[in-house]
Amino acid sequence: MSEFHIVSVPTSDGAEAAFRNLMRAGASSANPYAELTKIDIPDLLVGTLDSLMLLSDDLAKSDSLIDQVVKKVERTYNELSGGKGGSLNVGGVDTEQYVQQFMWDYAKYPHRRPLPSLTSLVTSSASTVDEELRALTSALADKQASLQEFRKSKGGSLLTADLGSVLSDEEIGRIQVLETEYLSTVFVVVPKSLSSTFEATYENIGGDLVGYGNPDWVGNDRDLGKGVDYGEDVDRDRIKGSPVVPGSLKEIKSDSESILYTLTILLSQSTSGHFEGSTFKPGPTKDLRTLFTRSCREKRYVVKDYTPSAGGLGLAQAELASLQASVEAMQGGLTRWCTVHFGECFKAWVHLKVIRVFVESVLRYGLPVNVTAGVFKVKGEQGGKLMLSLKEAYKHLGGVMGEGEEEEEEEWKPYVGQKFGVEKFGPSRD
Repeated sequence: MSEFHIVSVPTSDGAEAAFRNLMRAGASSANPYAELTKIDIPDLLVGTLDSLMLLSDDLAKSDSLIDQVVKKVERTYNELSGGKGGSLNVGGVDTEQYVQQFMWDYAKYPHRRPLPSLTSLVTSSASTVDEELRALTSALADKQASLQEFRKSKGGSLLTADLGSVLSDEEIGRIQVLETEYLSTVFVVVPKSLSSTFEATYENIGGDLVGYGNPDWVGNDRDLGKGVDYGEDVDRDRIKGSPVVPGSLKEIKSDSESILYTLTILLSQSTSGHFEGSTFKPGPTKDLRTLFTRSCREKRYVVKDYTPSAGGLGLAQAELASLQASVEAMQGGLTRWCTVHFGECFKAWVHLKVIRVFVESVLRYGLPVNVTAGVFKVKGEQGGKLMLSLKEAYKHLGGVMGEGEEEEEEEWKPYVGQKFGVEKFGPSRD
């Protein structure tokens, strides 16, 4: 980061003499602490001294606000470009060069406006950029979150991924899915550490979910379909068991952590009904799939919702590619936006610095306004020596500092000055 000082001093002996004195104080062979270039401050409207005093506090707040916006744009650009993008600049001019060769933009910031109005104009341009940046970064963050969530669901392990993203068309073709009014094929993901137990006991999962206490219609089908009243001999829940169809287990796919199986279960079962007079009222229906899923969860088995379809993996990859392309397009657009609007913000920031120097010059030196200003670009770590030299050269302008107070009162100076830093890609306050 390069350190800059915009310094304003009275033009008592003429502009050329005043500038030579600035040069002698900080950019000469005797005091080689910085490079110095002249800066022209426009003839801004003064107004009243009371209004300038009030404006001075507002200018400090606006300075900090625009500085933060510039940093946001710069930070966003660097994050998006990964440090590989071109240098940020102000209309094609390097930031440091822009400061050293500053010229007031009369078209963008008409100098004959009242100072509060001019300050508002400068600040509003940066505020607009800040609002747009928040909206753009928020939209990009939402799209990136969608992409991350999609990758998590589509590209994770069997336990976490959407099965459509991990099953190929060949694997889908080997799956025999049974979906009838009474039976359903279920996809279950089991940790490898539990696979042996699962394979040995899967027929008993949810062993208390289904009632098998009905009459034995298979062994005795004489009364099948007849309105026979078996009375108390019928107790459907007298015998209970699992909804799993024995022998239906098949291993489909495995990864480093889990194994995917399919098996077939009963979908539902009606509980015993009753007669109200001559009308039979059927009992409630059990949702066996939901109850079976709960029983599996208790044993750390995961039932996955999935309907096989050809091209599932390919469709998932296409959707992923579309999301990635969308994110990349938004990143590219925001990067280009930063390169354009960084210059606008940086220009506003430097113009506000110049306004602050003008206002402080009027408050310090009085009217009529007759000052000479220059921009010092500090060499290396010579900023402290530059300030001490300037304080010594202009101590006659007023203000008294006691001995030993330089370090505690670093901001004290008998001249008007604005100190700030400029990074390679943008400004940064000390």
